[in-house]
Amino acid sequence: MSDPIPKQEDLVARLLQFLADDPGRMARFFNVTGLTATTIRAAASAPGFTASILDYVLEDEPLLRVFAAEAEIAPGELLRVRVGLESRGDAAPQEERKPAAPLGASNLARRFGVE
Repeated sequence: MSDPIPKQEDLVARLLQFLADDPGRMARFFNVTGLTATTIRAAASAPGFTASILDYVLEDEPLLRVFAAEAEIAPGELLRVRVGLESRGDAAPQEERKPAAPLGASNLARRFGVE
C-alpha cells in the first residue's frame, strides 16, 4: 500500500474514474444514487458531494476492497478521509442531511437537487 493519502478531491476523482472504468459499476452507481452523466457535474459542485461519494463506496465492502487494492490505499484510509471531512465540516450541512438511512435510489440526486 502506498504511504501518502490523496487529497479528498483527488480521491473522489479516482473513485469516480474507478467507477467509470467499468460500465457495470457506473450503471449501478447511477441507479443507486439517481444521478446521471448529465447531472453529476452539477452535484459535484454541491457541498457534501465528496462525503457522499466516500459514503457510497464505504457502504459497499466488496467495491471498497477492489478500489482500495487497485488504488493501493488501505480501506481504512478512505474511512479516515471521510471522518476527516466530517470533523472539518466539509460534509453536507446538518440541516440538508437526510435521516440516517442507507442510500437508496435517487437519494444522492435528491440531496443535491439534480433529479
